[in-house]
Amino acid sequence: MNPFLKWAGGKRWLIPRIRNNIPTFSTYYEPFLGSGALFFLLEPKAAILADMNPDLINCYRQVKNNCPSIIKILKRIKGDKDTYYLIREKFNTERDRIKKAAYFIYINKTCWNGLYRVNKSGKFNVPIGRSSSENSRVFDADQLLKASRLLKRAKLKCCDFEEAVKDSRRRTDFIYFDPPYITTHINNGFAEYNSVLFQHSDELRLAKLAEKLARRGAKVMVSNAAHPLIKQQYDGVFFKTEIERPSLIAGDPNKRSRFTELLVTSFPINLESQGSAGNRPKHSSARESQYRPSFNPKCKR
Repeated sequence: MNPFLKWAGGKRWLIPRIRNNIPTFSTYYEPFLGSGALFFLLEPKAAILADMNPDLINCYRQVKNNCPSIIKILKRIKGDKDTYYLIREKFNTERDRIKKAAYFIYINKTCWNGLYRVNKSGKFNVPIGRSSSENSRVFDADQLLKASRLLKRAKLKCCDFEEAVKDSRRRTDFIYFDPPYITTHINNGFAEYNSVLFQHSDELRLAKLAEKLARRGAKVMVSNAAHPLIKQQYDGVFFKTEIERPSLIAGDPNKRSRFTELLVTSFPINLESQGSAGNRPKHSSARESQYRPSFNPKCKR
């Protein structure tokens, strides 16, 4: 199924290109959950899902455990501009977890580009999206109910990525890391992750953890920007695939620049086997290059 949330940096565009390369596994781990596009595609029988965003994890927990109540609340909310800013204000002050989850879904689907951003006071402050209107479809009840059933198979955690995978011990585990992306410039070039900065030290920590898990035998996949600082952190244990695509974050599709993604895997993949170009999403037509580099001395642990 498709995810019920939008998320800046989400991987819906990537799913059709990697789905035939996903290895057999028993437990699925996703420590940077976001919209959970890969989780909802795979529909695993067992999963550990985590994120540092407490509002996001609360939303998933309430959909998992109190879905009918969320649907009832969402049915009463209109889709106009005035309502958006009213609900945004309520979301920032609401203490009831079920109501807060319903408000989260509403503002996520009607704000600009599905962006989650808070100010220094921790208040969500993203403006309404350009396409939002009274006719916008905020939620699909059947989709939410199906998501609820799938989430009942998963354990949800609000924690750091290392904590999320600490119980991974088996070769049958599949772990997908989709961290906040580094930008094109080097100095101060890391994206803000919730209200906490995801720093270069976190990228190094992630690379070290990914290698540890891969050497243990787990199936590991990491998606990130193809930035030199990122590429040099993953040595010959991993296969690397570069995928060029348009940026998805610009408001005007005609002004979106080209962006190169890096896919790091502990197993070989073949994107050319995903079918004809005509079956791919419009924004995924791109040049692809695959390589497995020799050990980089800069990556010594």
